[in-house]
Amino acid sequence: MYEMSAFLDDLYLKVGGELVLTPDKSTVPDSIISVLWKHGKNKVAEWDQGFGGLDIYASFKERTTLDNTTGELRISGLKNTDSGVYSVEFNSKLLDKTYKLSVIKAVPKPTITSSCNPDKTSCTLTCEGDTTDAEPVTYSWKKGERAWEDLDKQLSVSKSTNGIKYTCKLSNAVSSQVSEPVGEVFGSEHSSIGVVVALVVVAIVAFAVIIGFLVWKKKTGDAGNNQNTVALDTVYSVVGEKSSRDYSRNQNNNNQPNNTGISLTGEDNADKTGKGQGNGGVYKKSKGSDVVQPEQAAEASGSNSPTVQSKLEAGGLPCGVTEEQKHGV
Repeated sequence: MYEMSAFLDDLYLKVGGELVLTPDKSTVPDSIISVLWKHGKNKVAEWDQGFGGLDIYASFKERTTLDNTTGELRISGLKNTDSGVYSVEFNSKLLDKTYKLSVIKAVPKPTITSSCNPDKTSCTLTCEGDTTDAEPVTYSWKKGERAWEDLDKQLSVSKSTNGIKYTCKLSNAVSSQVSEPVGEVFGSEHSSIGVVVALVVVAIVAFAVIIGFLVWKKKTGDAGNNQNTVALDTVYSVVGEKSSRDYSRNQNNNNQPNNTGISLTGEDNADKTGKGQGNGGVYKKSKGSDVVQPEQAAEASGSNSPTVQSKLEAGGLPCGVTEEQKHGV
């Protein structure tokens, strides 16, 4: 609440506040029989002894009171539309004093922003805050522990003053707010060193991780190679033993006469003997099959089969050949 006096021409009150206007009735020589307040040319409140009542007009109803003895006017719940010039009349006579009211908002808490040149040798600090419907406002700055100075919205600082804390204050006629202090506008040297140290530590850790991974990879690779070598040696050993056994078995088989399926007939023998091939040949007869030459039989058996040859020359029969088969019966 702000109470007007004859010495104030202008008054600023915040939205939602209360206005109290107390005129100087000492300038009225006669007893008061009527009081009229106006907002510009519009009536706000009126009391007339002759009519015996009080009237409140328009948007001022239910929030305005008038003391008919002192002429004091009270308006609560102020709005922006309540701004303007107020005047009062006593006994239909206008007093010389008028009052100009401005209803404004309270200022918000400001914040400080900075903008530096590319070389980071100077920066501009700005005291930011929405001052819509809060004008007029003033800006004050505090540097370190010094006193407040009324300055502009922006403040220029140089790098030589780095480390000093800056605070701004935003004010108008109805309120005042102070920002949080801002220090080391150009950055902390300690923080820069800390960043470098952190980067070095990260690089060392990364290097150690890579080395550890490579060592682990080599160990696991060597173990895998050893296992593969053992497996291959085992395979080669088994295969080698099997190959040796197979080779020995084949050699033994080659040394034995192959009499399976061999038949001789007198007719064939006579035919072959007539052609000079009777005694030295081994003939395979299987119901219409071709006659095998002696040389082919020898190659198929893998040897000259001396046992079979000697039996044939001696007139004997090979194993499994009967007399009937010999004579074609």
